[in-house]
Amino acid sequence: MLNQLINVFWTIASFAAVGYYWGLYFAERKSPYILIVFVALSILGSMLPRKWLSALTLSNDRRTYERLGVTFILRFVQNGTFVKRIEAKFGRKVSIVNNQKKALAYLGTINVQERYHYCCLVFFILSSISALFTGKIALALLITLSNIIYNIYPILLQQYNRLRIHSMLSRQRMPATY
Repeated sequence: MLNQLINVFWTIASFAAVGYYWGLYFAERKSPYILIVFVALSILGSMLPRKWLSALTLSNDRRTYERLGVTFILRFVQNGTFVKRIEAKFGRKVSIVNNQKKALAYLGTINVQERYHYCCLVFFILSSISALFTGKIALALLITLSNIIYNIYPILLQQYNRLRIHSMLSRQRMPATY
């Protein structure tokens, strides 16, 4: 339940600027076709082959992600440090990836979450560009800030988590196919 509340909070907070921009856009009686194209491009962005998304991986060194603050962000996301602490405090079972089956399942979850954030990343970028072209500079900057918080950091977090899982699997000599 707490995970979903955190999810809803970040989604509402981050989509607020984007939703506000598109509300203004349609209030000015502009064509909806640009929004349809942006949504289609965003969906296509999330459907890229895994190999292409792997090419977008920032680093193969966990310390790079740690220096960028990914472990700080990990505190405030679903299944993050904050949630696990509260669950443990109330006696709830905290999920730990400690075997191959759980690791492979978690890699699948990472893949889905990363694709979702790539979809949103593309949509936020296109919305920012559109806001710039319509003269709404402050809103474009706010959408860009939301994009960094809601999409770029979660993508980096998923890449970091993937490295951690692959490291665990290699130590246990388990294949990391998914």
